[in-house]
Amino acid sequence: MAVKTTPLTDTQIKALKATSKDKKYFDGGGLFLLVKSTGVKLWRFKYKKPISHKEALLSFDKYPETSLQQARKQRDEARELIKQGIDPQHHKAEQEQRKQEACNNTFYAMAEKWLKFKTEQGLEEQTLKKAWRSLENHVFPYM
Repeated sequence: MAVKTTPLTDTQIKALKATSKDKKYFDGGGLFLLVKSTGVKLWRFKYKKPISHKEALLSFDKYPETSLQQARKQRDEARELIKQGIDPQHHKAEQEQRKQEACNNTFYAMAEKWLKFKTEQGLEEQTLKKAWRSLENHVFPYM
């Protein structure tokens, strides 16, 4: 039989102090607040992976940057992904990778890749310098 957990409150969380050991305070549904011995308060979500059924931990963020309500919302979203057969850790990693790719796909980055490609093809250095100078003067300032 599952143990009933009383949900945390903001007042309780603010009053929590660091001890000599890391301590977990459970909110229910797999969500808990880990209070490290350094005083840092971290939101964690414990769940079973949809395919392998092995236990895993998902970190949300620190308290108070992520409030109790935000952590509960993230927990509910993760549980919804699990119901759909999606591992929340892999989903989070894919989102981070997409975000990183979006940052790397700027016009400047693509122009640098183009310059490198053309250099490897053996275009004259003077031609490449002229093309890059044109980009610097007429395109980059406006993008």
